[in-house]
Amino acid sequence: MTSEELLEQLINELRTKAEVLTVGQAQVIQQYEPAWAKDYLFYQEWTNTYLNLWVYSEAESDAQQLLQEQGLR
Repeated sequence: MTSEELLEQLINELRTKAEVLTVGQAQVIQQYEPAWAKDYLFYQEWTNTYLNLWVYSEAESDAQQLLQEQGLR
């Protein structure tokens, strides 16, 4: 696999599977996919991370948090 293919695979996995990205991961996407990053990455200043709005679901997050608080997950 070439380095370009590996980079493409990494970007695709971050875009489609990662709910929260580090600053470094977000910078990679911003460099190679600036339009997508502008539309779907939201910087969370208080945690110094990026929220991937393509993957993130408020309803799912709330449901998971409730299960954790109830000790069911």
